[in-house]
Amino acid sequence: MTENGLHERIRIAVGERTYREVGSLTGTHAESVRRYMQGQSPSVEFLTGLCASLGINGDWLLTGEGPMQQSEIRDHALREAGTPDLLRAMSDTVSTLIERVDRLERFVQTAETRLRVAAGAPGNGGVDEQAGEITVTDAARRIGSAVTERPRPDAR
Repeated sequence: MTENGLHERIRIAVGERTYREVGSLTGTHAESVRRYMQGQSPSVEFLTGLCASLGINGDWLLTGEGPMQQSEIRDHALREAGTPDLLRAMSDTVSTLIERVDRLERFVQTAETRLRVAAGAPGNGGVDEQAGEITVTDAARRIGSAVTERPRPDAR
């Protein structure tokens, strides 16, 4: 890492902000910011605070590689990635989604069981025709029929 390149990137990241503004953003004394901006080696805390407060990509700040903004890293990585990397990422995403659906299914089954238990209590007999309200028993039946209509994960 060349110091001159780092200091130039710090100047780019800071833009037109004053030493006091940068100090406030990074939790650094304005005089320290001035010294860092004029060539003194900056502290890790300053660099970390700068990246965090301005949304700067730490790799870019330290090496000059990659996008400047943290928010652009994903798009940059997707543009630079090869087919095997993209397929692996897609596979990982699908696996994560399957795990989430499985957890959701277990949650729905637990909720259905709890609703059925609650429906056994007096006064939970279905739809209150006069009030037009759906009671716990009716809600449990609807959830139960929706769950039984879904294909089982192990039936693939």
